Amino acid sequence: MSGRKRIDIIVNPAAGSRNDGLFDGAVRQLHDKGAFVRCFETVGPGHATELAAKCAQEAYTDVIVAAGGDGTINEVARGLLGHPTPLGVLPLGTANVLAIELGQKLRARSVADTLLHGDAKLIGTGLVNGDLFLLMVGAGFDGEVVGAIKPSMKRRVGKFAFVLEGLKALLKGPEYPISVVVDGEPQDAAWVVVTNARHYAGPFVLAPTADIADPHLQAFIFQKHSRLAFAGYFLGLALGRVDRMPGVQVSQFQKLELSSVMPVPVEVDGDAYQNLPLTISQGTQFLRLVVPEA
Repeated sequence: MSGRKRIDIIVNPAAGSRNDGLFDGAVRQLHDKGAFVRCFETVGPGHATELAAKCAQEAYTDVIVAAGGDGTINEVARGLLGHPTPLGVLPLGTANVLAIELGQKLRARSVADTLLHGDAKLIGTGLVNGDLFLLMVGAGFDGEVVGAIKPSMKRRVGKFAFVLEGLKALLKGPEYPISVVVDGEPQDAAWVVVTNARHYAGPFVLAPTADIADPHLQAFIFQKHSRLAFAGYFLGLALGRVDRMPGVQVSQFQKLELSSVMPVPVEVDGDAYQNLPLTISQGTQFLRLVVPEA
């Protein structure tokens, strides 16, 4: 076998797609192709970061793989910052935004081939209150939706959990006044999404010009608070036209500050995060990510 020979996999045992056979199938493919695979299961929040850092410090493996959703991938990436060992992805989550961004097919053979032979490319990252993110930060609407979803609900109904909680939040009414400072320039918003990638919430294209390999972040500042305006935002997202909608400002920035007079929920890479205030900036440390062969 050519390609990588030693593969460490850090797996979130609660990830939704593991029981669909992708995890077992990918590991079997890796074994069949001659790789030596070690698997480590996480036991709670933050454990994936600890495991990734420990594996990287051993300097034994050729790739450290995050097997789970985008939140698990985020945790593993945090443990690899500053290490030369690349990050691989075995997508087992509900939305799998990073896999979609990379063009990774959700088939065992394709995942195994990527882990064994895919190029390891440097990618851009972001910092939110000093913590790394790979994909996005959302303050307001999507923070509320993500925070309302229980893991058991995700496992039971999958992507429908986001639809259900999204409808509940929309019917209740967008009610988060957010103060935004973009490189020193203040403005107001009803919802803010900062992205490092083209895709958002699965296959939807939020930022057509974004490139995860390009070290630039984009802020989407949604200015109108009404239910009708938010319904329009979601229609624009479905059509891939959010960046051209009235009431939406798109900005590249060096430093973004978000605050509010009331608690505003936040999500980072699909997982609930602390409430505002936030300071968001471009990441300063490198990360190598294994991507599918062209």
